[in-house]
Amino acid sequence: MNRVAVIGAGRLGTTLGHALLKKGYTITALSCRSLSAAKKSAQIIGKGIPVTDNKEATIKADIVAITVPDDRIKYVVNELRPIDLNQKFIFHCSGILSSEILKPLKKSGAVTACIHPIQSFSVKSRNPMLFKDIYFSVEGDKKAQQLANKIIKKLGGTGFSIDPKDKPLYHTACTMASNYLVVLLELAENLLGKAGVKKEIQNRMLLPLVKGTLNNISKNGIPGSLTGPISRGDIKTLKSHLNCLKNHPSFLRIYQDLAQQALEIAKKENRLPQKKITEIKALLE
Repeated sequence: MNRVAVIGAGRLGTTLGHALLKKGYTITALSCRSLSAAKKSAQIIGKGIPVTDNKEATIKADIVAITVPDDRIKYVVNELRPIDLNQKFIFHCSGILSSEILKPLKKSGAVTACIHPIQSFSVKSRNPMLFKDIYFSVEGDKKAQQLANKIIKKLGGTGFSIDPKDKPLYHTACTMASNYLVVLLELAENLLGKAGVKKEIQNRMLLPLVKGTLNNISKNGIPGSLTGPISRGDIKTLKSHLNCLKNHPSFLRIYQDLAQQALEIAKKENRLPQKKITEIKALLE
């Protein structure tokens, strides 16, 4: 069982297809809504027949990766359910939807699962290392999980089981760690612009700081990596931050909410005396 079809060969699908090819799988077909997009993905991967017919792609494979947007999965399922899926392993890669959405395909003979890589894919990439040493949530029956973990192991990752009912919380956590980090950096660049820092150096200024913080977290954990005015109880600096944001109310609200969370971390670490904690809390409220 090593012939793979990718349905929805976008950023994730194309990157996954290329990574699987490098690990010895045969990429048989790449299906997209537009043939030009499928052809582009086939060029990047170096294998796979570009098609627009999801049924045609599925028939050619033993393993089918459904990597379309979440709201398109049910349409793919409805397309595939009439064909013979006996012994095919079909999985989707949604972080929030469970394998239950593939139940009609299971009735048609397929083994179904959800495999969600905890990684971000900003472009169609030839970099198989994007899957190395990352975690994948896996959800499905016992046989499906066995097949899923075999693929994950080949990619160099680690799989873990998740209860379907917990997927919304799980996916929210992943979104906060990845997507909203991007949002925070956009906000930081905006503030740098207001401070007169040239646009062309804003990103270059912040990236070493962010990378250094992530490196600290990998070594010391999250609580042990908290720095800044909250962690040291620097009321004067905190007041300065809040005052300069008074003319930017949306930034001020975000800063106050994040500072309150930082204070909770500092409290857990017993870094500050109670008097200082009370003073900071009053200032933030």
